[in-house]
Amino acid sequence: MGDGIEATHFTRLMKEDDLSQVSLIEADAFPQLFPPTSFRKELQRQISTVIVAISTVSSFNSHEHSNLSPQKSALLSPSDKLYRSGNTGWKPGMEFLTGFVLLWNMSAEESHVISIGTRRSHREKGIGELLLHSAITRCINNGIDSITLEVRVSNKPAISLYRKYGLTRQGSRKAYYSDNHEDADIMTVIGIQSSEYKALLNEKWVILQHRLKT
Repeated sequence: MGDGIEATHFTRLMKEDDLSQVSLIEADAFPQLFPPTSFRKELQRQISTVIVAISTVSSFNSHEHSNLSPQKSALLSPSDKLYRSGNTGWKPGMEFLTGFVLLWNMSAEESHVISIGTRRSHREKGIGELLLHSAITRCINNGIDSITLEVRVSNKPAISLYRKYGLTRQGSRKAYYSDNHEDADIMTVIGIQSSEYKALLNEKWVILQHRLKT
């Protein structure tokens, strides 16, 4: 980052104090999502894991996001207005969350990525990849051997990221997304406990660490 400031990004499990930020991150990342995820329930669900990404340097500037004409402001969704007004869910004394990944353990060997969301102010900074990498690492540590997820067929950047981590298309779900009835690709990676896959994960981590510092 500029002015000699080095960003530090890391992940940890979500806790109750994170609920306001995570809920607003979801609203910002997926403004058409209805109903919103009850992250309080996810904290209590045995099969559920929520990992959050944290940045020690916030690049969010409420003035940059709120300096809109009345005409453009009128077109914003409620979640847009909330976010652009500076309501990020963060308060002094809190860690600044930049994203989350929600996982469900479907069995002793399979995990399902339900969603990955990042603040729009922090996109294209490697946060999504950090969350994916952390999720896969946690799955490996818990003895999981395969990961599955759905992704919009139009979301080429996400598809490219998933392919980089070995996920391949295994099928599709027609009209899966309720907002526009878009199809979803089903992507899966099997064998993440193998030494070959762990070596791939380590290789990606070295590159990702460098990206997160820039």
